[in-house]
Amino acid sequence: MGKHYAPRSRSRSRVAPRGRTSSVGRIVEPSPRLRAHKQNRNRAIKRAVLVAVIAVALLVVGVAAYAFFTVRSIDKTIKAGVGSNSQTVAALTKPVPKQPFTILLMGSDARPKEEAARADTIIVARVDPQTKQVAMLSIPRDTRVEIPGHGISKINAANFYGGAEGGPALMIKTVEGFLGIKINHYMEVNFVGFQKAVDALGGVWIDVDTTIDDPKAASHSPHLRAQHIDKGYQLLTGEYALTYVRSRAFPDADFTRMKHQQTFFKALAEQSSRIENLPKLPAIAREVANYTATDMSVGEMIDIIMAIKGIKATDLQTATITGTWKSPYVWTDEEEKARLVAAFTAGRAFDATSTADVPLVPSTISITVRNGAGEEGVASSASSILRAAGFTIGEVGNANQFVYDKTLVVYKDDANKAAADLVASKLPTGNVVASRGMYEFTSDVLVVVGKDWKAAVAGTSSTQ
Repeated sequence: MGKHYAPRSRSRSRVAPRGRTSSVGRIVEPSPRLRAHKQNRNRAIKRAVLVAVIAVALLVVGVAAYAFFTVRSIDKTIKAGVGSNSQTVAALTKPVPKQPFTILLMGSDARPKEEAARADTIIVARVDPQTKQVAMLSIPRDTRVEIPGHGISKINAANFYGGAEGGPALMIKTVEGFLGIKINHYMEVNFVGFQKAVDALGGVWIDVDTTIDDPKAASHSPHLRAQHIDKGYQLLTGEYALTYVRSRAFPDADFTRMKHQQTFFKALAEQSSRIENLPKLPAIAREVANYTATDMSVGEMIDIIMAIKGIKATDLQTATITGTWKSPYVWTDEEEKARLVAAFTAGRAFDATSTADVPLVPSTISITVRNGAGEEGVASSASSILRAAGFTIGEVGNANQFVYDKTLVVYKDDANKAAADLVASKLPTGNVVASRGMYEFTSDVLVVVGKDWKAAVAGTSSTQ
């Protein structure tokens, strides 16, 4: 039997009013018994906060990931269509622990009497748990590709050609061949799950950049009531949000649609993290569970999210594989694809503009300061100088060993090299070096104050 999305026995299109019990548990307002027992109440609060943190982090990767974090039964629901011995799992490449990994994210347009769905949305995400950065590369669904065993076709047909059991496996192989990268994980959510996630959140505020009137994109909507969306800032329910991310009624068709999808996911991530929305997140997980398929278990996803839990919305990069429309395909710009894939795999910014051409603002650079000299007050001295220069100072403490003769300004990757140079320019001494995995820190830059610090400060003071 193939993968399927089991219907719910009872549809819920509305979130329980504030102050009442939700369908997942009493998380909005504790019961009298819980209020009477402080210990139980605190334990319930901690559980709710943990679920919220996990769910918010996953939104950055994609709305489907909401399905993984409430109760173990949800795990069984999600995994029903993707067994541990399936072709899908066999097609994936096992990720290296603590190293960047990729996830193939798909939104499917399952149609009546079809055992397999075409992929309406195709995104490859790269998550780096060390730098806490996520990159999302969108592929137009009409992209002309070679599908193994089926010849030339549109890339979104790979899921359909593979059949109900092997569809995702064929899509994985097709994407790997097209981009020249390995896929480590897979996740698919259908249109029903998408709508339910948005409605469980209470809608998503979007600044719609152009009026949309598209009956094809609103085929999911009863009587096509969601076919028209006015331009402007507005709250989109699940029905209208799906029209927004599906519509291709633009001069450039898929490319504006993919820009809308990227805009939507960023807004979803930002708005879900607001404190008033945290109680809704477990309900979202339950709503999406029945409409999601993935190779990942709850435990695996928890490990991933704990590794990237500090991720910020600004750490999410998006880009689209561009090309030229020549009916019936999008013919890929191979040179641009090569540039984007190179940046994607290296963890660099997609923007072709050199970071050296973009002015850096100190307040946007976070810094960890550690005393590597073993001399009292040097870390505090360095942090004071940097704070006065406008930088954001995080942790200030001691290094593991007091063996540093020279002060170091450490950056993790090329994206933070310019920031490290700016930090070093504001210090009386400092050698800029790459971390290369030798230093652990979560900020943009790490400053390790060495034994040369006091002399350098004294020298600076004497020249002023």
